[in-house]
Amino acid sequence: MKQLTGLFLGAGASYEAGLPLVWELTKELKEWLTPDKLREFNRGWRIQGGGYPDEVIEDMIVCLGRPEMHYETILGYLETQWRRHRAHALAYHGLYVWSVEMVYHMLYLRHVNNEAFLARQLSAYDGLRVLADENTPLWIFSLNHDVIIEAIAARLSIPLHSGFSPERKTFVRRDRTGKPIGEIQAEVLTQQEHEHGAMRFANPAVPGIYLLKIHGALDIFTFNDGKDLLKLLPNAPGQQGVIDVLRAVNEGLFYEIPDHPGAAKAANEICYPDEQGVMQFLRRTLLAGAYKFDARSQQVLPKSMLRHFQQNLNFVTTLVCIGYGFGDLHINLVIREWLEFHPDRRLEIVSPDARDAPAFLLHLVSQVQITAAAATDWLDNRAGIVRTSRERLERRIGENLRKLGKERGAEGLNAFIRLHRDQAAKGLAEKLRSLPVIDGQPDVAALGDPALVGKQWAAELHLTPEDQLHQLLQYLEAMRTGGQPPSGLGSA
Repeated sequence: MKQLTGLFLGAGASYEAGLPLVWELTKELKEWLTPDKLREFNRGWRIQGGGYPDEVIEDMIVCLGRPEMHYETILGYLETQWRRHRAHALAYHGLYVWSVEMVYHMLYLRHVNNEAFLARQLSAYDGLRVLADENTPLWIFSLNHDVIIEAIAARLSIPLHSGFSPERKTFVRRDRTGKPIGEIQAEVLTQQEHEHGAMRFANPAVPGIYLLKIHGALDIFTFNDGKDLLKLLPNAPGQQGVIDVLRAVNEGLFYEIPDHPGAAKAANEICYPDEQGVMQFLRRTLLAGAYKFDARSQQVLPKSMLRHFQQNLNFVTTLVCIGYGFGDLHINLVIREWLEFHPDRRLEIVSPDARDAPAFLLHLVSQVQITAAAATDWLDNRAGIVRTSRERLERRIGENLRKLGKERGAEGLNAFIRLHRDQAAKGLAEKLRSLPVIDGQPDVAALGDPALVGKQWAAELHLTPEDQLHQLLQYLEAMRTGGQPPSGLGSA
C-alpha cells in the first residue's frame, strides 16, 4: 500500500491565521449577545409577527450566563430542549437556527474584515507546500468552517480538489436596481452522488490537496430544496479570490420582494431569484452543537459526509491531527477504528498543549506520537523552513496579543508605544548633552556621517526594530502572566 501522510485539522490549525478557538468565539458571542440585547431582539421579532415565549428566551439567557458553557454546548442545550419541550419545540429550534447563523456571520466577518492580517499570516503556513509535494494526493480532513486551506492553496498555487463534480452552477450578482454586475461560480455534488456514490476525488490520484470539510463550511451550501451541495469557486487568482467570492455570495445575492422595502430574509439561508425570477434558497451548512451526525437529529449538511470521511481516511497511513481537542465522539470513533485496523498506521497529535494520548486511544498508544507545537511551527519543522529572528518575535507577539484579548492587547500596545517614545526621547537628550558645546549649542557637525551615527545611537539605546520587538514581547508577556510591566526599557 502506498504510504501517505494526511492532515486532520481542528480549530487550533487555523488559530494563527486569525480564526478563533471555541472559548475565544464564545467570549465574543457572550459579550455581544447580552441578556438585554436578546430581550430587545425578541421584542423586535414580536413586532414583526414572530418572536419567542419569554421562558424560552430566559432559558437561553441562563445558558449564556454559565461560564462553563461554550457556544457548542449552548447550541447542544437548545437542541436538547427542542426535543424535550413539545409545546416550545419550534421556539427552541428557531433560536438554535438563529444562533448558528450568528456563529456563521462571526466567522465570516473574521475573513472579510481582516484581509490584510490574513494575507500576512498565510506565509506562516508555507510548509504545506512540501507536504503537498511529498504526498500525491495530500489528504486534508477538516472540522473547520473557515476557508483557510483554500486560501493557502490559492496562495501557493497548489491544486485543490474538494470531491465535487465538474458540473457548475452559476449565480448572477445584481445591484439594488436589478442590473447584473457579475457572476458567482460553484461546483456541485448531487444528492445521488453524496448519498449513494463516492465523492469525485480523482482515482488514480492527481497532485494537489484532496480536501474534505466534515462539519460544513462558510463556502458550502445546499440547494434544490436541500438535496444537492455546492461549493463556491474563487473568482480570481490567489487568496483574494477565495475571500471575494465568499463576500459576493453573502452580500451580492438577494431577493427583492416586489412592492416591499428590503430584501427577503430567511433564517440561516440566502434567498435569491432563479432564471425565472422564482425565490430559491442557499442553506448554510455549518454543523454545530451536541448532535452532529446523530441518527436522532436532523441537519442541513448531509449525514453521508461522515461516511465519506471514514472511507477516504483509509487512503492515509499516517494521520497528523493538528489543533484538535478530541471533543467529537463521532470523529473519535472513526479515528480509533482506522488506527485499530492495521499496526503500521500512525497517528501524530500536534498541539501546543499536547501531553498524553487521549484515553480512548491508550490501547493503541504505541501507534501514537505526541508533539507539543503550534500548527505553523510543526509545518516549518516538517518542511525544514527556518524563520528569521524577527519572524519568530512577531509570531510570539501575535500569540500574546491574542491571549490578552482585543481591549487589553490594544491597551498594552498603546502603553508600550508611549513608554518607548518617552525612553527614546530621554536617551537622545542624554546623547546630545554629551556632545561638545559651541556657542551654547551641541556640536552636531562633529558627529560625522549622520546615517552611521544614527545606527550607532539606535544600537546603544536599544532602538533597533529587533530591540523594540524584544521589548514589546517582554512587556506583553508581563501583562499576560500577571507580572508588573517594566517601567523602563533597557537591554533587549
